[in-house]
Amino acid sequence: MVWPTEFDVKLDEYDAMDLPGQQLQSAQASTTLDHILNLNISAPAGCQRLTGIISFMGKSTYDVEVMQKMIAAGMNIALLNLSFGNKEEHMETIKNLREAVKNYSVKCGKKYPLAIGARLPGRKIRTGCIADTFGETVELKTGEVVRLTTDETYKDRCSNYTVYIDFMHFAEQMDKGNLVLLDNETIKLKVEMISATTLTCKIERGGFLGSYKDVFVPNVTFDMPNYSEHDKEYIDMAIHMQLDILVASFVNSSNTITELRLLMGEKGKKIAIVANIQTIQGFHNFDDILSAANGIMITRQELGSDITPKKLVIAQKNMIARANMANIPICVSAHLLSSMRHNSIPLRAELLDIANCILDGADALVLSAETAVGDYPVDTVECMATTCKEAEACVWTKQVFHDMFDKTPQPCDQATGTALAAVIAAQRCLAAVIVVITTSGKSAQIVAKYRPRCPIIALTRYAAIARSLHMWRGIIPLIYEAGPAVDWQMDLENRVHFCTKWAMEQGFLRIGDAVVVVSGWRQGSGYTNTTRIIYTTADTAN
Repeated sequence: MVWPTEFDVKLDEYDAMDLPGQQLQSAQASTTLDHILNLNISAPAGCQRLTGIISFMGKSTYDVEVMQKMIAAGMNIALLNLSFGNKEEHMETIKNLREAVKNYSVKCGKKYPLAIGARLPGRKIRTGCIADTFGETVELKTGEVVRLTTDETYKDRCSNYTVYIDFMHFAEQMDKGNLVLLDNETIKLKVEMISATTLTCKIERGGFLGSYKDVFVPNVTFDMPNYSEHDKEYIDMAIHMQLDILVASFVNSSNTITELRLLMGEKGKKIAIVANIQTIQGFHNFDDILSAANGIMITRQELGSDITPKKLVIAQKNMIARANMANIPICVSAHLLSSMRHNSIPLRAELLDIANCILDGADALVLSAETAVGDYPVDTVECMATTCKEAEACVWTKQVFHDMFDKTPQPCDQATGTALAAVIAAQRCLAAVIVVITTSGKSAQIVAKYRPRCPIIALTRYAAIARSLHMWRGIIPLIYEAGPAVDWQMDLENRVHFCTKWAMEQGFLRIGDAVVVVSGWRQGSGYTNTTRIIYTTADTAN
């Protein structure tokens, strides 16, 4: 989920007895009130961030050098928004991202496992293109009337009088009095008249409308396919380009995920599917969706429109808690650092929103327009990274662990028992890091579920596994490329030494620190059953 950056403070800069990010008095409190009362504003944040950063790519990030700087600042997953641009542009972006990863890997001396994903348009409805004669935007004035039409002659001729809608059956599935929200809810229309292809609407909240903006109708579920022919072309592209993640939009039930898996077939079985929850129907069917998806994205813009913004705080907390309990990684999207789209400094309220998402239990946070079309994509990622570290120090991990422990079914399997022992050990010996030797990544995922206060280094030989682990909070995926030793115990010691030496080089582990090691009794997947504590020595750095 995370990776050291050039902006991280090193442990060497602190005194030997300092424990950055631990907030020990607060962390070891016995009540919620004591936990809050003992938070120390003067205590330094942790050296290593635990929350992942997902960034959308766009016109602001096309340059390889910008991509490399975003990786250096803390970007863990790069997402393509397939609603914009064409197939050739997206394939070029993927190639540029891999070039940036290659350059950054050379710079830092280790192969960086950046995960690359894409969000399918799915059931997304958009407007057409503004006519050239009107420039880039048209103004829809409050109190006036505008027509929404599915007549394709207006596809590239949208104006302040007529706006094209790209869903053919839009008009026939609408009712008089329905609200239509355009461009992230900035413009609100009310349907007054309906004909075969056209809706006549009163503009209740005006604004400037650009090309290809999103269209959302609260509390209306349209009868339309989950995936268009356009989506299927992009699914084939994702398989061909070996992407790590596909985000399915407007997921209302597990059927949407099942259908996508069938479309991906055998060749796409290794691609993780993230369900994008954007409607009240998706919220009501959340447990059903959790059972089928590899991850969850909460897009608060559309969801807030569907359930009303006032209820959004309840929905977000509830879904994050349910995903945490199921150990399905979950991320939050929309309006996290919106002001940084055109400003280099964020609003204080946005920083508090980021902190609230982390306290709720989000595994990762998503930057959308802020990085895709913003003026300061690198600064935005850096701001997100530093804010996350401050907020993570405020998480009452002791109580989170006990809550998760109480919800763990009995008897548990050996991997879960080992993970529980590792997290307890890390808490009690104030471990600087937990090292998990893993083949499939599953052991590291289970450890991450119980929210240790320190980072988890997941060492694997498989680059695809390492990239997928960026979805879970607290996991630093590391690729081990050395050949295996003949003896398993020798091979295990070599891997542990590799991890600890690298962590010391990165500055979040020092001589004398405790390290909890989770491993298996033999090589291969499914044998994790061992937890032990070691202490770093001067020889570790050699």
